[in-house]
Amino acid sequence: MEPRRTATNRPHHGRPVRRRRRRQGCAPRVLALVIIALILGVGAYALFGSDSNGDEPGNGAGHRRAEGRSGNWIEDEDDPEGDNGVDGGANGNASSGNNDNYEPGPRLPGLPLTLISTRDVTDTGYLSLINHSHPAPSEPDAHLLESAWPTVAVSRIDGMYLHSSALRAISYMFATARAAEVGAFFVSSGFRDFYQQAYLYGDGTSGDLVMPPGFSEHHTGLAADILVVGLGMWDLVTAPEGLWLAANSYRYGLILRYPQGAEDITGIAFEPWHFRYVGRVHAYYIMQQGFVLEEYIQYIRDQGYFSFEKGGITHYVFHQVPTDGMIYVPDGRDFVVSGDNMGGYVVWAVQ
Repeated sequence: MEPRRTATNRPHHGRPVRRRRRRQGCAPRVLALVIIALILGVGAYALFGSDSNGDEPGNGAGHRRAEGRSGNWIEDEDDPEGDNGVDGGANGNASSGNNDNYEPGPRLPGLPLTLISTRDVTDTGYLSLINHSHPAPSEPDAHLLESAWPTVAVSRIDGMYLHSSALRAISYMFATARAAEVGAFFVSSGFRDFYQQAYLYGDGTSGDLVMPPGFSEHHTGLAADILVVGLGMWDLVTAPEGLWLAANSYRYGLILRYPQGAEDITGIAFEPWHFRYVGRVHAYYIMQQGFVLEEYIQYIRDQGYFSFEKGGITHYVFHQVPTDGMIYVPDGRDFVVSGDNMGGYVVWAVQ
């Protein structure tokens, strides 16, 4: 009886007959896999829809961090003023949906969606609402905090940290101000941990300008107190430098967090020096509509989604509360996700 040919006793001449038969036997399996893939593809297309032009879903990078860049990606560090789509001016054409029976998939024409676990997305926290009613969920990961000095001017060079996204935005803004000879800005306060906030808060008699520990935006590293060399804090109310900050910060993804006249909504007194990073697209829409952050998040929650066109780019912003830990995100496109600190998520993407 001929011995079985194995890797050790295989003849050196020709290819073994047994191996050739095995390769031919794979053909039906490959054909079956192709048929299954086609069936799944057709099912997914029917479930999530197609682009408005009838094309297949885009071939973007899918889930990315906010610092990612692709095509018309607005959070582009080579475009500090946001001129590749969001360049200021309140002339975007906005449209909004309705929260009744909200289903993201079929309700966002031109933006195919897919389900993904919230564990598999990067929550930037850009829109995390922090106020007297909503404590900070946690401090940012250490790798997201960077020393503000020497990237930007600061009131002290040791122990001053900011979230990397906020630091980059503030750096661009300061550079623009210097080039335009607007004024010499510096950061007087950035990230604060619980113990620093407790020290500032003291016994709670410091007034409305200091939040109790655990309830300050400074815990995120996304908030910064910005002052001007040679001017006092309250000089920003009428000084050209302060007016410039209030009018132009949105270009860099920053908003004046506690504007005058919104005290009943924010629960915090007017602070012309306190700016919060939320991302350029959100800052643009907040500025356009005259919202404060509380109003903006509530608007998204009420509407379900809205879209607007700017510079030939369609922007989609939509809100979801996870179901079984799953949310919809764009299929094959870049996007940014932020928890709202109220159990929901805000997703932004471009068409």
